[in-house]
Amino acid sequence: MKTFNDFEKIAQRSKVKNRIKLVVLSTLVALASLGIIVRCLTEVASRHGEAVKDTYLLMSEIAYPNISYNNWYFNATSSYTGQFHSDRFKNIDGIEVPYEKMEAYYSIRFADSYDTNVWLTMSSDKKSTYTHSSYYKSPMFYNINHDYTNKDDLTPTNDISLAAQMSNQAIEMAITFDKPYTYQEIQKMIPENLLVNWYWIGSSSDFDTAERTPDKQLGISTYDGEQLNDYSYSLFRKNLEKAVSKGYLDMTENGSDQNGKKQTFNLAEDAQKYLNKNKKLKTAKFSGVILTGRSENFSQLESAKWIFASNIGQSVTIQPYHQLIK
Repeated sequence: MKTFNDFEKIAQRSKVKNRIKLVVLSTLVALASLGIIVRCLTEVASRHGEAVKDTYLLMSEIAYPNISYNNWYFNATSSYTGQFHSDRFKNIDGIEVPYEKMEAYYSIRFADSYDTNVWLTMSSDKKSTYTHSSYYKSPMFYNINHDYTNKDDLTPTNDISLAAQMSNQAIEMAITFDKPYTYQEIQKMIPENLLVNWYWIGSSSDFDTAERTPDKQLGISTYDGEQLNDYSYSLFRKNLEKAVSKGYLDMTENGSDQNGKKQTFNLAEDAQKYLNKNKKLKTAKFSGVILTGRSENFSQLESAKWIFASNIGQSVTIQPYHQLIK
């Protein structure tokens, strides 16, 4: 026969078991919640990393004059932070030369898509721009709508005249046209022994474009001299429209005209104006090109009336093992 003490012991043992169950259950719930939180935070960081990648890959299709990448990957610094990395190069008439790498950081709090390695510094004579890290020379395009007579402005350069002094070199040259030309017109203007690497769409504004960084210069690439066609131009338009809609081109610039009137330039609006006006390759117009080739081959352009400005970018000494396209 069980006594009161027996019942009391049974009740105490039951309490202990219930407490143990509660502790175990609470621990399991806490661990499960922690696991869910960790997984959610990891996914957030991963999405931010993917956002950086998607931005860069899309922008590489519509910007970056003659700048290509040969890889991209993520360097995870923790479960919640990391770095997007891409190694890049330039094509100078078939010779691949190094260019600044792309590095951007991401975490659970932000997706840093700023390509700081393409930021530029101006030379003391205001005729050249260079990247900050490796000091690579960057070719400049000049806006024909801008009034360059102001003493504080840059002066459009004529670097074609310098090409003759660069013997045994392959060079990159930004050519700004005196007015926009169609693709077919450009084919007749460019000599056969020079390679067109990139077509610049220009700007409908009167803001200076010479100091604009490569990620803010818009245009379409050609690969090893391939011809543009309706498909490639349509794809460029599609990518440009996507960049505008996603806010990748929401860059504003403040300035004033020659009379001191304040103005605001918006890259997305400028791109949209181009899209509205240039719907088909047959009628689309371009404001400049990146040309590459042997230095001596540029001499035939010295008297070209359709050139508003020319500015040298990178160059490379031609070695016996180099295989040039042109």
